[in-house]
Amino acid sequence: MLCTTACAQQEPDTAIHVDSAGVGIVESTSASWPPGEEWRVELEPVFRLGDDEDDDASKFFRVLDVALLAGGDVIVVDGGTSEVRRYDAGGRHLWSAGGSGEGPGEFHSPRYLGRREDGAFLIWDRSLSRLSVVGEQGDLIATERPSFGGSQFVAQGLFADGAWLVTFPVSISAPDAGTTWADTIGLWRYDPVRQDRVRLATILGQRWIWTGRHMLPVPFSPRPLRAIDGTRLAVASGPDAQVSLHDAAGSLVARHRIVRDRQPVSGEDITQAIEGLVEIGQSGADAAVWREWGGRMEVPRYEPAFEQLLTEPDGTIWARHFKADPLSREPPTWDVFDLTGVYLGPVSTPGALTVLAIRDGLLAGVYRDELGVEFVSVHRVVGDRH
Repeated sequence: MLCTTACAQQEPDTAIHVDSAGVGIVESTSASWPPGEEWRVELEPVFRLGDDEDDDASKFFRVLDVALLAGGDVIVVDGGTSEVRRYDAGGRHLWSAGGSGEGPGEFHSPRYLGRREDGAFLIWDRSLSRLSVVGEQGDLIATERPSFGGSQFVAQGLFADGAWLVTFPVSISAPDAGTTWADTIGLWRYDPVRQDRVRLATILGQRWIWTGRHMLPVPFSPRPLRAIDGTRLAVASGPDAQVSLHDAAGSLVARHRIVRDRQPVSGEDITQAIEGLVEIGQSGADAAVWREWGGRMEVPRYEPAFEQLLTEPDGTIWARHFKADPLSREPPTWDVFDLTGVYLGPVSTPGALTVLAIRDGLLAGVYRDELGVEFVSVHRVVGDRH
């Protein structure tokens, strides 16, 4: 590999290379934040929605999505009511749209795609394979069922230029008991105007084993992580602390790496992971089923490096460290990369908070108390961003 002139401009803990295919590789061996300048997330929220028991607009059940808008407004998709709700930067409810049903403006399984240049919000309903366009005041503008060549797809997000990130569902025949397989996720860029598509990346995902009755996830399988970075696609999977970036044509253009040891998986780790999956009722299988089939699984030798990937509009990338225990309330750790791919350092977030959006010095997600009651919580990220 060849070193670019940028190498001389970097600190000793970061090196930039370009491989023979022209892919820029940024390798960091340690955090680049100077002591005392690390980012941190304030534990006390800017506001928390759901504390007012008399306010139906701030009661949540099965929150499906949370998004932060420029200026601090918050979009919440509540699965219990099939509503999309908007709140201002102080947590005041502005409007609710939708409701459960199949009529215009109603939803079964809504997801927030993003916001168009004209300010309208795009809401995708996976169950109905339908797009709803909602105006700035919560009014329904349009409803359509797009497809490509007669094939239904699942819209996953909105690129900065208006194209969509989509996946195409794959059907498989019922296998024989004992069959294992891995999800291979194809990620596509779909242009709704020209109605064409480009394959951006294919990433390895979760491994499964079929018992004849239950489909059980193999512990420590790779996580097929993806996030939109402007017009690029960021992906991560496997045991290496690495994020890859693909451009709008599907070309691999960059890799951001942290040089550190892979985390080996022990027998005790596998036992604890399975106990956690039993406790949450994963796949509807009880402890006896897991005991019978756990020993037949080919568990990876190393843990996945990450289990969640988020991006900010300015190009900052956050990658959350993998945790084997699905019930853990310990504060998760995130690795943060700047827009050039340099590893800035680790940031911890509140343990009971599932982070779903980060932008402009704010972080938002779903907070669950010890009884499992859901709240939407917004926190401030403190640190110099220049």
